[in-house]
Amino acid sequence: MKIKALLIAMAIMIGAITVQAQDQMFDKFSKNNDISTVFISKALLSMAGNMNMGGANIKSLSNKLERMEIYSSENKNATALMKAEAGKISADKSFEELMTVKDKDDHITFYAKRNKGDSFKDLIMVINDPNECTIIRIVGTFTMEDIQGVMGGKK
Repeated sequence: MKIKALLIAMAIMIGAITVQAQDQMFDKFSKNNDISTVFISKALLSMAGNMNMGGANIKSLSNKLERMEIYSSENKNATALMKAEAGKISADKSFEELMTVKDKDDHITFYAKRNKGDSFKDLIMVINDPNECTIIRIVGTFTMEDIQGVMGGKK
């Protein structure tokens, strides 16, 4: 589970801008009582730049974050819905799969949508295990250099 926590922390440090189709999906999740939801505003994310996140340098990235949404459920019907919606992201040609991690029964996949040029505008991390599904979406604008700076602790 340490890898899951590390990947969630990494996801917190990356950003993306709103995509209408995904907004509809996340609206659906927010209205489902079997899905736990967390919304973190730009104001709170900007304060993350002053916090130590496991030695990662997020200060340079914190002003690029707009919001973060976290959806999680252990309910069988809700997780089936979430996995189906995640499958739509996978099939969406505007998203690219950045990374997949398999750790025992956990399957973690990162998807990103690019802006024009080298920046990203939507990052979605899907964490599936046999009894739970968690989807983390980060909204803002970031570059690969931003990610490298966070990962490598560069300033």
